[in-house]
Amino acid sequence: MLKIQPNSRQVPKVQQYTADKKYNDLLYGVLQEMSYVEVINRVSNRYVDKRSINFQRIAEKIGVTRQTASSKFKNLLMMGLITECELPNNQKRYRLEALDASVASLVPVETLRKLTNTLSQHCISIYVYLMNRYIACGEQSYIVTLNQMKTFIGVATTTCSNNIVISDILEILGRLGLVVWRYDQSKVDTTNIRILQVRNALPPL
Repeated sequence: MLKIQPNSRQVPKVQQYTADKKYNDLLYGVLQEMSYVEVINRVSNRYVDKRSINFQRIAEKIGVTRQTASSKFKNLLMMGLITECELPNNQKRYRLEALDASVASLVPVETLRKLTNTLSQHCISIYVYLMNRYIACGEQSYIVTLNQMKTFIGVATTTCSNNIVISDILEILGRLGLVVWRYDQSKVDTTNIRILQVRNALPPL
């Protein structure tokens, strides 16, 4: 059974966020990595200090331009995923708003770091989607289609030209040992994927 690992971080798991063009799962994942916990009035929240936000470094990490990183960060503010707060010493920081369990999954910080360091946009969202489907199926194998995954991340389902985006993500998730999968051999085409196992922690080397 998948267990919640210590030091896990929340990641959106519903299309309200994942299919929104304003959302960038790698950027949000990096902010979760950077965040620290502070308890105020018995309420625990995660924060990132404004002075620690360097858009050039973040851009290099997630493979976008500095301007795009800054724009995507503003989008997260507009979406209500993060909120700017002011401290008594006039310093500013950002609060990563706590999401209900119905709209977010918990991913171990080490797993999240590996994904943000090595993969591309949408990889975290695809991984979370597959993990939640696996849990919903009683941690048994299930069939998922390329179109279902494309719909979840908000890319076109009317063309096959973007199938490679999904298959590349699946290949790397497989190599990391987070998702065990194969093409469904009961079908003639290769748009149906059988998910055999999903892990929430990286297997030992």
